[in-house]
Amino acid sequence: MHETFLAHRQYLYLKIAGGLAALSALAYALHSPPSPPNGGTWLGYALGTLGALLIVWLAWFGVRKRQYASTLGSLKDWLSGHVYLGASLIVVATLHTGFEFGWNIHTLAYVLMILVILSGFFGIYTYWRYPALLTENRAGQTDEAMLAEIAELDERALSLASKIGEKAHQVVMSSVQRTFGGEVQKDENPVQVVSDTVSELKTQFFTAGSGVSPEATMFTRMAAAGEENQETIYRISRSILKLDDERSQQASELLGLLTEKKALVAKLQRDLRYHRLLKEWLTLHIPLSMMLLAALAVHVVTVFLYW
Repeated sequence: MHETFLAHRQYLYLKIAGGLAALSALAYALHSPPSPPNGGTWLGYALGTLGALLIVWLAWFGVRKRQYASTLGSLKDWLSGHVYLGASLIVVATLHTGFEFGWNIHTLAYVLMILVILSGFFGIYTYWRYPALLTENRAGQTDEAMLAEIAELDERALSLASKIGEKAHQVVMSSVQRTFGGEVQKDENPVQVVSDTVSELKTQFFTAGSGVSPEATMFTRMAAAGEENQETIYRISRSILKLDDERSQQASELLGLLTEKKALVAKLQRDLRYHRLLKEWLTLHIPLSMMLLAALAVHVVTVFLYW
């Protein structure tokens, strides 16, 4: 049975973090300083030192991830500890402040710490939600397999379009070049590109030379009502264009291929989006962590110089 990093070693790090937070809270409750609790009491210094050490250790996780030959615990150990001990900082650091806040570097360090922890919580959510969605969306296929299938559909669509006519071939070629078969335009949605291609081909296939025929109007209404199917495409294209059986079948098959491609492109788009979301939270978490380390250093130096 697969064990997640949250449940690693029977929730060992959750127990350690919970015990650390509980001991900190107990010490704070029993502490009776002559002045209101703050970071300058002996307990404040103790909790501050503990919090600072935890922050430095948590930041080291980024280094540990890249030390592939390290024997200092498994990566799952470090990740589990990173999550739970990071969460315990909320209690440790808050008690360190004695609930005294102001417009100063000390409060800035605290706020940055909270933001880092919150962004970490969002990271946990992404790793809980998106891998399952990725698995469901892929249905056993890899990105490479989906791209190969799209390329095969493109090849078949181009072959059919060339048999139907030069104009149809140009429309399909443009679609291929603007989706995963060529250069994806940054300001274009590949799924929409395929949808537009299907619409443009339908306009070609179902519009008579002198205007839109009654049959084309009927087709448009049926499509809007969701009653479109391969038989409808075949029958109406044959009626409107006066095509022979072979070319009518080609027109029907071409639209069917593009419809299949549209579904596959949407599937690949979702896959790429899930992958992006799995990484995007780090663009917030890592810079905030660097800012926290800088603010913590200033906080520590300021305390020892002026307090």
